[in-house]
Amino acid sequence: MRAIILVAGRGSRLPKSLSKNPKSFLKIGNKIILDRLIEIFNEIGINKIALVTGFKKKKFSRFKLKTFNNKNWKVTNMVYSLNKADSWLKKYNCIISYGDILYEKDAVVNLIKSHEKICVSYDTNWKKLWKKRFKNPLDDAETFKINSRNFITEIGKKTKNISSIKGQYMGLMKFNPSGWKGFKKCLKKDFKNKFNELYLTDVLQKLIDNQFKIKAVKYSGLWSEVDNFKDYSIIKKIFKR
Repeated sequence: MRAIILVAGRGSRLPKSLSKNPKSFLKIGNKIILDRLIEIFNEIGINKIALVTGFKKKKFSRFKLKTFNNKNWKVTNMVYSLNKADSWLKKYNCIISYGDILYEKDAVVNLIKSHEKICVSYDTNWKKLWKKRFKNPLDDAETFKINSRNFITEIGKKTKNISSIKGQYMGLMKFNPSGWKGFKKCLKKDFKNKFNELYLTDVLQKLIDNQFKIKAVKYSGLWSEVDNFKDYSIIKKIFKR
C-alpha cells in the first residue's frame, strides 16, 4: 500500500498571511497538516508516500519524499494533479488524500480493509461539522447516496433535500490499479481527456453512471477540511488535542 497526498494548491480563500505557503503547511497545534498526515500513514505502516506539488514546490524538499509536480496548478484541479501520479497509480494500491484535510488513522484503516477497485470515505456525522461551517449546511453540502450494499449511487451534486445526503465526501479514497485503469478510461471516453478543471467527484459520478462500482466506506471519527479562515479556526479546535 502506498499513499499520494495532493498538495498543489495555495489556498487563495485564506488571508494573505496564511496563503504565503502551500495550504498543507497550515499549523494545527505545533505541527503542520502535512506532517500530521504523514505521521498517520507511517503509524499504520505506509512508508511509501508521494506528494503532488505545485505552488512553492521547493518548500516540500525537506520531507525527502517522492514528488510529482503539477506546474499548471494555477489553472487546474484535483483530477489533473492526481493524473501526475499515474506511474504509481497504475502499478500499486494507493490511498489518495487531499492535503488540506485532517482525520484520524481509522479513516485510512477502514479504506485498507475494503477490497473494491475504488473506495471512497464518507463522514456520517457531517451535519455537526457543516453547521459549524455554514449558516445553512445545504448551501455547500452535496449529495452522497448509497445502496443497500454500500456502493455509491450518487455523489457531488447540489441538493436542497437533506435526505439525499447519507454522508459527506471527505477527499480521502483508495484506488487499486484496476480502479485507476477504469478511471483513466472514463477520462478518455467520457471527457475526451479534457480534465484540467474536473473535480474528482465529477469523474466518480460518471463512472457510477457507467455502472462502475465504487464502494462507500463509513467513517465517524474526527475530521475537517480547510477552505477559508473560518474553517481553519474550526479545524484547530477539533484537533486541539
